[in-house]
Amino acid sequence: MDLRSVIALAQATTAESSGPGGFSLSDVPTQGQIVDWLVELSGAQFGAILAMVLFACGLVYMLQGWKIFKILVIANAAVLGAILGFHIGAYLHGQNTWLYTGIGGGMLLAVLAGPLMNYAVSLMGGLAGSFLGYGLWGYLADTIGRGELVQYAWVGALIGLITLGLLAFVILKTVVTIITSVQGSLMTVSGIVALLIKHEPFRQALETPLRENTHLAALLVGVPAVIGIAFQSTASKKAKKKSGGGGGGG
Repeated sequence: MDLRSVIALAQATTAESSGPGGFSLSDVPTQGQIVDWLVELSGAQFGAILAMVLFACGLVYMLQGWKIFKILVIANAAVLGAILGFHIGAYLHGQNTWLYTGIGGGMLLAVLAGPLMNYAVSLMGGLAGSFLGYGLWGYLADTIGRGELVQYAWVGALIGLITLGLLAFVILKTVVTIITSVQGSLMTVSGIVALLIKHEPFRQALETPLRENTHLAALLVGVPAVIGIAFQSTASKKAKKKSGGGGGGG
């Protein structure tokens, strides 16, 4: 879910810079469409298992992101490359071309992410910044009752793209913590929601508010993300103190 949103946001910023007509805000998944995707996930044959995997992986990203960020960045690069490969292959002729280009794209970006880790983190930071900037702009526009400003949400996406993309070269640790916490929060919340709406009583209570209440969506994603940032920062400081203490004894 979140990766699709990120790709759409990246397309928004590039298309906007090239002039009008190349991008429509309808290409970005709405809150309701994301809920539709979660409903489909919960109703799939192995939906519960996939939701649990999404939840577990989200916790790893959110709470342990900085410790294993290289592995997570490579995993993100592989998924991003596969999705881009699938989209490219869909426009090409040949049986199962989309599958081959998806596998090839995933392997290519995963391999490149290793030796180009700083650039990969900058790319991930830029995409995460786009997501945050776009979402925050839309949320604020809705909160102050200025719905017409949503059409300029690409400005927020562009600001986030540039800000986090460039900061990755200066304060790598902070950017990695933000990226993994936000992504982990999205994955964790998506997994929990998919599991809950699988049961009819929870679905009736959650589906309508999740579709219509932007404040609820912001809280569900924002609170765990802040918790993840705080947890990772605290754990990192403790590890640094222990490392410093061990070095002083030698």
